[in-house]
Parts: sequence; C-alpha cells; structure tokens
Amino acid sequence: MIGIETTAGLHGSTPALAPFAKSAEEGGESFGRLLQSSLDRVGRLQAEANRSLEDLTTGRQADIHSTMIAMEKAEVAFELALQIRNKLLNAYETLMRQQI
Repeated sequence: MIGIETTAGLHGSTPALAPFAKSAEEGGESFGRLLQSSLDRVGRLQAEANRSLEDLTTGRQADIHSTMIAMEKAEVAFELALQIRNKLLNAYETLMRQQI
C-alpha cells in the first residue's frame, strides 16, 4: 500500500511523482492536467524502455544495464499509476455509497 504524507520526500526518490509535489507546493495546476501529465510521463518512460530494448536486440546498444534500468523505471511508474488509479476508484466508490 502506498501512502503519501508529505511532498518533501517526493522530489528526490520518485521522479514520477515530481509533478504531484510541484503542484501541491505551488497550487497552480488543475487536478486533471496534473493527472494527464503524470500519465504522459508514464507513457514516455514505457516508450523509452521499448526503444532501449529494441536497440539492445538489434545490436545498436550493447549495455544491458541501461536497458534493465529503463525497463524497471517504466515498471515502477506504471505500478504507481495503477495504485493511484485504485485509490481514486476506491475514494469514488466510498463517496457514491454515502447517503445524503
């Protein structure tokens, strides 16, 4: 389970969450744009991992370590996005169950 209490630790440890921390500090971006930019970042990380894997398999790149790092970054970013989606759905379902 992922818990985010403060934004102080987000900048250095999880680059995928940097837009969340920036928006929370500045208060400038809307939630929809913030979510879209985060999903775009996940997509870019996945594309970079695919490109690195393709370069490795075709022989344009011989460094397997950078390929594995790119693949792990993409996997972690995707898992984080999935957990955030699950938390948002859970919050939505909780709100819908409340009686007025």
